[in-house]
Amino acid sequence: MITIGTGYAWNVIIAAGMGLQCTIAGINCGSVRSKFNVPHPDMGCGRFAAKLSDEDWATFNNVIRVHQNYVEQLPVAISAVLMSGLFYEKASITLGLAYVASRIAYAYGYAKFGPKGRMVGAIGQYLSIVSMLSLCFYGSYKQLSN
Repeated sequence: MITIGTGYAWNVIIAAGMGLQCTIAGINCGSVRSKFNVPHPDMGCGRFAAKLSDEDWATFNNVIRVHQNYVEQLPVAISAVLMSGLFYEKASITLGLAYVASRIAYAYGYAKFGPKGRMVGAIGQYLSIVSMLSLCFYGSYKQLSN
């Protein structure tokens, strides 16, 4: 039987923090859209973005890509931190915090240095997610084995 301890609240806080990070990345998209005058629905490959210089186009797309990547990963990351926390609260909290920190490194590196600048954060976030998912599977296996 799974028992949720009071420390599980940290898993919920981390999941909410992930949502907040994604929202902030979206706000940054709005700022870069205003700066370069690229309105919706242009995601960086439309008529408005085509009018940008190569340098401005790259800057615009780097910021947009940070947000889009987070949108792609957010369901898995939140599910992983919440589900792994049911079995291994402290390990899940640590890995969730590592994921959040890696997302900061990813966003900063990508926005400032382009695609190659994201690698440190990308490696950290993938290791965190794979580890949390592994805890989910292992915890489920142990639970079902009882």
